[in-house]
Amino acid sequence: MRVLVHKYFSLWKAFYRNSLALDMEFKANFLGGLFVDIVYYGSKFFFFSVIYSYVDTLGIFTKEDVMIFLVVAFISDTVYMFFFSGNVMHLNRLMVKGELDYYLLKPINSQFMVSFRRVKSYAFISIFILIILLFNQLQTYSNPIPLINYFVFLISFFMGIILWYSIEFMISSSCFWYKNFSVAGWLSHEFLKFSLRPDSIYTGLMRKILFSLIPMTLIASIPTRHLLYGPDFGYLIWQLFIAILFFFFARIIWNKGLMLYESASS
Repeated sequence: MRVLVHKYFSLWKAFYRNSLALDMEFKANFLGGLFVDIVYYGSKFFFFSVIYSYVDTLGIFTKEDVMIFLVVAFISDTVYMFFFSGNVMHLNRLMVKGELDYYLLKPINSQFMVSFRRVKSYAFISIFILIILLFNQLQTYSNPIPLINYFVFLISFFMGIILWYSIEFMISSSCFWYKNFSVAGWLSHEFLKFSLRPDSIYTGLMRKILFSLIPMTLIASIPTRHLLYGPDFGYLIWQLFIAILFFFFARIIWNKGLMLYESASS
């Protein structure tokens, strides 16, 4: 098992070096990616600042809670972008152009190959900046945060990333059935919007859907709850269950899709 982990980690490092070399050939695009992130994150902060000029809380989330929630959501977004967005979103293009054959012929797990082949290296800088911003906000937070909160937060955070990957991978893998499902990126982006709002604003049936069928509230809201309000093991167990379940579905859909795939040479 250790040998296998070392093999795939070494392979990912090779992917990263290759992606970094390619990104450095186009420095304007590298800097442009950082600029777009800054504008995007700034617009979200401004949006919630306007909301809190009219209300004091959104459910249990105060203004300082939401500002921390936003940074957590941005870190989730950037971590996902760093590892996966340059790959999963382009699965339809790989299939339509016949480039998927190249990935499937490699002597490694095909899902690993299509999920990690490209790394958005500039996102690493955004992650670093956002972590510093989160640390500064937590230092000035009105209540002390115990160490156990950070530990449970990290577990919950990474489960949120796995869940996000699984949802987007399932959506992108639908191209095996529809042959050209170019709207997959748009669909996953629309789902993503639900994760950028505190879960306390959702009630009734919508809340149940966003905690189960389309569990986007589990990506950033639940980790933030663990961080600010203390561990909630009911939420943690549910998040673990949903993350494992959706990853299992993603594996099934990928393997079923490969059985339907017609090579570009067919």
